[in-house]
Amino acid sequence: MKLYLSNLLPRLQEYSLSLDKKEVFVEKPWVIVDENLNQQKYIFRRDGELIMSLNGTVKIGSWEYIAAAKSLLINRIQDKILLNQFFIDPAVMVLKKDGFKDENLIMANEILIPDLDVTTYLKKIYYQKNNIVIKQLKNGQLLEFAKISESSSMDNLLKVTDAKVTMDGETVPDGEYELDSSKFLIQNGKVIKVINHYKYPTSKGSISIYQEYSHPIVGERVFQNEKPAPDGKYRIDIFHYITVHNGIISKISLF
Repeated sequence: MKLYLSNLLPRLQEYSLSLDKKEVFVEKPWVIVDENLNQQKYIFRRDGELIMSLNGTVKIGSWEYIAAAKSLLINRIQDKILLNQFFIDPAVMVLKKDGFKDENLIMANEILIPDLDVTTYLKKIYYQKNNIVIKQLKNGQLLEFAKISESSSMDNLLKVTDAKVTMDGETVPDGEYELDSSKFLIQNGKVIKVINHYKYPTSKGSISIYQEYSHPIVGERVFQNEKPAPDGKYRIDIFHYITVHNGIISKISLF
């Protein structure tokens, strides 16, 4: 999660609110989940008091906004830390500990994010702000598509090539990526071909063809029971037959 957030957050900074908008974070239940799955709750009281609860054990500290540095000075009793604003909105606060190290304090408003899944929440913001559509692959990974225009739908996107594609914000390696009913051939971070999956009932049993167009063409692969279809001639509709050799269409005919 940390690696993905470190890549994602700089892209979201332009949409961040500022700590001087105190109404965004005061009197809200902010939760930090640490590596040991302990839940630390911070409540910034309007009078400068800071309530800190770790698994139900409460300490009272204090906080102060330093306008010149756009930072929060937090007194946690055992120490004092200076936190610079990195990304702020009503549901998430990411505060960077002052200094050269990239030490972030990531807080979730448990009212707005009950499951405390900050990564998923920030992903959704990134997708919405950048007009990105996602499509889930068979292996569960998500491809992120830059939409062609505001009016483009995912259905239209599947019919075009040259769409820019990323995965977790990073360039997708060249290759073939499979969905339930289609495949994308991706090179240099862009879709160069969309191959759709069609099923045809035949007298020799159901066959599947991965097609670039609405009709099959010579050279496309044919499967039966998830294996290359046996050699032979198959009637796929009233007027068309295909001849299969080594699992590939070798001929298309009317008879």
